[in-house]
Amino acid sequence: MAQFLPFRGLRYTSQTSLSAVICPPYDVIKGDARAQLMQRDPHNIVAVELAAPYGETATPDQYQDSADLLSQWISEGILARDDSSYYLYEQEFAVPGTTETVKRRGVIGSLTLEEFGEGVQPHEHTMSGPKADRLNLLRATQANISPIFGLVVDDDAWISLLLESVAVTPPDGVATDGEGIVHRLWKITDDETVNGIEAGFDNENILIADGHHRYETALNYMREEREKAGDSWTGAEAANGVMMMCVSMADPGLIVLPTHRLIKNVEPAQVAALPESLKQSFDVEPLEGGAAAITKALSGEGGAAKLGLHLPGQSYLLTQHEANAQSALEALDVSVLHGSILENELGIDADKLAAGEHVGYTIHAAEAIEKVEAGEAQVAFLMRATPAKQVAKVAASGEKMPQKSTYFYPKLMTGLVLRPLN
Repeated sequence: MAQFLPFRGLRYTSQTSLSAVICPPYDVIKGDARAQLMQRDPHNIVAVELAAPYGETATPDQYQDSADLLSQWISEGILARDDSSYYLYEQEFAVPGTTETVKRRGVIGSLTLEEFGEGVQPHEHTMSGPKADRLNLLRATQANISPIFGLVVDDDAWISLLLESVAVTPPDGVATDGEGIVHRLWKITDDETVNGIEAGFDNENILIADGHHRYETALNYMREEREKAGDSWTGAEAANGVMMMCVSMADPGLIVLPTHRLIKNVEPAQVAALPESLKQSFDVEPLEGGAAAITKALSGEGGAAKLGLHLPGQSYLLTQHEANAQSALEALDVSVLHGSILENELGIDADKLAAGEHVGYTIHAAEAIEKVEAGEAQVAFLMRATPAKQVAKVAASGEKMPQKSTYFYPKLMTGLVLRPLN
């Protein structure tokens, strides 16, 4: 069973404004967002996290530049090491599409690395490009720059209650991001709470919610270091761990948003035939009213698979005739989409999906429709959110969902705390 331990974090000092130096995860920083973040403060962590404006295109020299910059900031006192700590991370945010404001709390620690299935469970497939980029950055910087997002059952609410007792004290760091989300961080160093957290994780399995590429990267790096060390490897090395934030599945702020699909580079005739060809497996109901109408029609959980379909000038609700699912994975809307429609109707198989030339993603239904109307995509499929309990059920069965099947909102920010390996 993996251990979840405190570590000596690396954090920004009072020389900077925390709001100006944090950034979103690397995989959601697109276009000129990196440059905009750098304009806020030249010490923004994005300068380290993304070695180049598009991480996968970075050169060896650019990865080394990231490492040199991190070392420079430490020597200049921009970043400083803490004593051994856990960290409470709280996010306060408005739930998209509502007027409700909630808080999500988790604890950041160092998780000892285990192969999948041995206390750590994935739920999504990964792609090779991001893993190569993250491995090059890890080799160069010798640090976990951003935390992986994990989920724990926490049946007795032991971990949640411990965090609640910490949250009544003033935080050690507060930042507000560009979306108005408030991020708070507390160091946890007192023996009673530290021992309580360690005990709370003794028998917990961890489900990776977000950060599959970074976890697999950490495993690959650990294997490299273990091979180099040979017989001297003990398992206590820093390379045998990875920074992770763990959240209770019962946390009231655990929000999962749908990730909609944008289809491009397929035969126009195949797209045009969809409303008719899909009638073999789905009820196809024309809808008026755009994104709002589709979102309303997709409300609710369970039952037959439901999908929204948008072609230029027309939307449809697709409801599967019969559910023939043989497993938790096959019962998901996203599995029905990928198997019955993307592969069978449009010829987008697993290899083409992994290549990334045919399917784009967005969490915004209106944006999906706008891109179709603007000719930037041929068709959009609007999805229902996959509840966390279904994600856990799939993972427990040993299966993996397609890439981008879930979007746990909001993303964890990078820069609140780093985990050096030296």
